[in-house]
Amino acid sequence: MTRRRDVLRAVGGAGALGAAAVAADAVVGSALAGSTTRDGHDDDLPAAQPERGEPRAYEEYTVHRVPDDYDTIQAAVNAADPEDLVLVGPGTYHEAVEVTDTPRLTIRGTDRNEVVLDGEFKREDGVLATVDDVVVENVTARNYVRNGFFWSGVSGWRGSYLTAYNNQVYGIYNIASEHGRYEHSYASGHTDSGFYIGQCKPCHAIIANVRSEYNAIGYSGTNAGGYLTVKDSVFRRNMGGIVPNSLDSEADPPQDSARIENNLVEANDNADAPDESFGYAAFGTGINVAGGTNNEVVGNTVRDHANFGIVAVPMVDENVYPPTGNVFRDNDVSNSGRADLAVGAPEDGGNVFEDNVARTTRPAGLQDGSNVLGGDPWVTMVLLEQFTQLDRGEAPRGDWRSGPEPPFDELESMPDAETAPPREAVRRPREDAAGVDADRRAA
Repeated sequence: MTRRRDVLRAVGGAGALGAAAVAADAVVGSALAGSTTRDGHDDDLPAAQPERGEPRAYEEYTVHRVPDDYDTIQAAVNAADPEDLVLVGPGTYHEAVEVTDTPRLTIRGTDRNEVVLDGEFKREDGVLATVDDVVVENVTARNYVRNGFFWSGVSGWRGSYLTAYNNQVYGIYNIASEHGRYEHSYASGHTDSGFYIGQCKPCHAIIANVRSEYNAIGYSGTNAGGYLTVKDSVFRRNMGGIVPNSLDSEADPPQDSARIENNLVEANDNADAPDESFGYAAFGTGINVAGGTNNEVVGNTVRDHANFGIVAVPMVDENVYPPTGNVFRDNDVSNSGRADLAVGAPEDGGNVFEDNVARTTRPAGLQDGSNVLGGDPWVTMVLLEQFTQLDRGEAPRGDWRSGPEPPFDELESMPDAETAPPREAVRRPREDAAGVDADRRAA
């Protein structure tokens, strides 16, 4: 896994970041006609993931019980066949579980708060799945030196009723995967983001009813979009809140077409949160579209941020990615230190703000529903200066090993965990006889 902090550059391939004014000249002072890259941009890629019904239960399966039948979760996984259920009883399990050979497997705890995977600050991932349709439910993962829960390069995945806290990189994470869902889950104390979906286009994914706090970033989605919805969730007290972004360090930039809907995003200016990537560059922002395209930011409540409530800014890596084609509608934004709504320069047109409740905007006049024509260089400078501090090692950061414990009494367990049958990860989109996604054709 490549750490984004190690590959992010503020000026093309030049390496270390210079003074903020120098970098600002590179970003703001050019017309960008020759430096903007928009490969992979798809104006027809829908943002929202449609609901597809409840996953179907498997009819024939074997239950492998831990610790009754197996001493470790890994031993039960190794013994299981596709569609089986590994059912884990209360206890602390000092292991790193890998699912590499058995698709359509479900790993489920009997009690979300009492079934704990503990990395002891030396194991890499609580659960790593590299085969399709692996489901992990009702488990807590803590103290891993990479991620709490990790799906990589799969088609079909689901994490339900999970708790991830104080892991070094990500809480609940997948990359280069499609057809999945995170739901009813909690993440805190991570140096990158609590929840992450990256490098998928289209993603066919939903994040719903989750809570993310005390992370560098609440949700990060690098080069992720197309049938991707983040909704009905809470992102608070991170350094930065919701940050869809474009980077050359992952495949298929720019980020394109996500829907961010009906979330509570508040007080994401926590200088004590851990950070080893680029969280501080997004410090004090609620919803930050960093070089993203064609996103829909709709119906969110965004409040109490030190810098900007909702902001669209260019992302600068080996290439420059101005924000373009984003729609910000029906959001309630308040109590932002610099501006409730903002667009940085350069931007590439088509960014529309309409019917939002907001007091201040940069530039002025963002609320009339017209396309923004030119962003505000000062907005970009504010966040670029934060990146400068980060690059120089001057930014504040907490220690991921000692973050606060989750509010366990507020985290509901999965209903009927001991008796419910295992189910498929998600319902797939309908396909016609030619294999063409019928939902996309109809969009």
